[in-house]
Amino acid sequence: AMFDECVAPLVEGLFQGYNATVLAYGQTGSGKTYTMGTACKEGTHVGIIPRAMAALFDKIEKLKNQVDFQLRVSFIEILKEEVRDLLDPATVAAGKVENGNGHAGKLSVPGKPPVQIREGSNGVITLSGSTEVHVTTQKEMTTCLEQGSLSRATGSTNMNNQSSRSHAIFTITLEQMRKADPIMASDGMPIEEMNDDYLCAKLHLVDLAGSERAKRTGSDGLRFKEGAYFACFPVLDDH
Repeated sequence: AMFDECVAPLVEGLFQGYNATVLAYGQTGSGKTYTMGTACKEGTHVGIIPRAMAALFDKIEKLKNQVDFQLRVSFIEILKEEVRDLLDPATVAAGKVENGNGHAGKLSVPGKPPVQIREGSNGVITLSGSTEVHVTTQKEMTTCLEQGSLSRATGSTNMNNQSSRSHAIFTITLEQMRKADPIMASDGMPIEEMNDDYLCAKLHLVDLAGSERAKRTGSDGLRFKEGAYFACFPVLDDH
């Protein structure tokens, strides 16, 4: 019901060139990751992100004879002041380590430049250095979601022993090129060649870190900082 009411119209809007963002906000253990389906695996609960994928590919199937589609996905997390690429093969292969505070973080990859948030001269916010994966099927897109989720930072608090400690942003970029009908003369010959109509739109699906009261969760030190940073908002400011 939540998907049909809140998200389905946004997926439909992608095909008209509209960008959209869906954010899950709340305290630890309230069901953000469960509802968004960020950690979805085949055969488990189907959250908002998997439903958005299904609706997207259903629409593409209906329009594929009229429009050429290109799909790309990216998956990043913002942990304190760092932007991490969850789809970069080198980063994923490096695995996770636990530090003294019980915090799970990925090993840095030598020679790999960090992902940076940049603003262009036209005011558009971009993520420099993030991995964008081209996908053609729902299965491929789901695989990207699953792989990125496994690399996400988690840690324990008094309220949730597998709390998401970072802001995770799964972005779907939809490019479409549709052909306009040529203008025909009275003798049946085309006056103009067919024109290309190009649209590009992004859907950001965001699972925020817990915004809980530190007293209730026992969050201190790094745990407290993880819940305090909301640096993800500039990333979402496409339009």
